Amino acid sequence: MKILSLYSLKGGVGKSTASVNLAYASALRGSRTLLVDLDPLGSSSFCLQVHARKSHGPDALIKGGKALTKQARATDYPFLDVLPPSAAYRDLESMIEEKKHSSHRLEKSLGTLEGVYDLVVIDTPPAMGLIGKNVLISCDLLVVPVIPTVLAIQAYEQLLEQVEGFGLDRRKVHPFISMMDQRKRLHRSVADALKNREEALHTTIPYRSEIEQMTVHMQPLAVQKPKGVGSQAFTALFSELGVLLGM
Repeated sequence: MKILSLYSLKGGVGKSTASVNLAYASALRGSRTLLVDLDPLGSSSFCLQVHARKSHGPDALIKGGKALTKQARATDYPFLDVLPPSAAYRDLESMIEEKKHSSHRLEKSLGTLEGVYDLVVIDTPPAMGLIGKNVLISCDLLVVPVIPTVLAIQAYEQLLEQVEGFGLDRRKVHPFISMMDQRKRLHRSVADALKNREEALHTTIPYRSEIEQMTVHMQPLAVQKPKGVGSQAFTALFSELGVLLGM
């Protein structure tokens, strides 16, 4: 089982959109996939029309095993399940902090899913606290959508500093250009600079109305518009990540 996390210090960069489309691309290949929606906004779950059970709370994510799989909800798509967020997740960080080896709690609980899923995709909340550290430790790859602007690059640099501050391996961190507008000279310039970095992914996700409309259609792009530019871009991005994950 592999774990892929989507993370950004900035909101509005297409993180949840990427989470949904990458998870669907995995399921479309026949891999048993779980999308863990840790973002309080629940955008990933909304796009896949999944709602939490009334009994759902942070305990399942902390305990793992049957407690976790019981709260995972099937989607309309084969091989794709979602663990939706809960309003009680506001207490998740404090609950994890009370546990032994608190920085490895998520790694331990997700490890109980070995043999149940082939890939876990985590839509991570934007705050880099204890939950963010847990995500960093547990994942095989941390994938960072970066809008091609100067401020977004600065935010990415801050993320790398935090990763190193935690004493973690920054080689698992891989940025990709998101919401790219080829008409803008600044976008082209910043994108070129980011792509020259060794850790950067080659695939670029364009700024397209079809991607924005995912929250209207509440479907992955490959379902909504399979031959569209956006759908093809996410398929290419997953193929690139699949190579890194050995899938």
